[in-house]
Amino acid sequence: MKVKIENYNKGRSGEDLAKKYLTEKGFEWIESNFLCDIGEIDLIMADNDWLVFVEVKFKSDDKFGIPEEMISSWKISQIKKVAQIYLMTRPEINKKYIKYRVDAVCILGEQIRYYENVC
Repeated sequence: MKVKIENYNKGRSGEDLAKKYLTEKGFEWIESNFLCDIGEIDLIMADNDWLVFVEVKFKSDDKFGIPEEMISSWKISQIKKVAQIYLMTRPEINKKYIKYRVDAVCILGEQIRYYENVC
């Protein structure tokens, strides 16, 4: 149980770092941790006229691989499905942003790597 709590806290810490990083790049924060029956989207941001669904992966070291290795084609497909549900449940957002994409922020220790449009 203790490991689960530590991993949860690390994940939230990574999401906070990613949110700060993206807002400093000019993104507007809309929502965090949108959850539905099939999955979760870590961050929902706006980049000008784009609605951006952001997957955040955080690892404190590369002992067991790098964060990018955790973003599979299955994971991207799941994010797209959750994004569709998000858009259906937020008609005001759906009307405001006519295009969307999936980005990723991968954090390894202190290093932040950003990937636009990972699908």
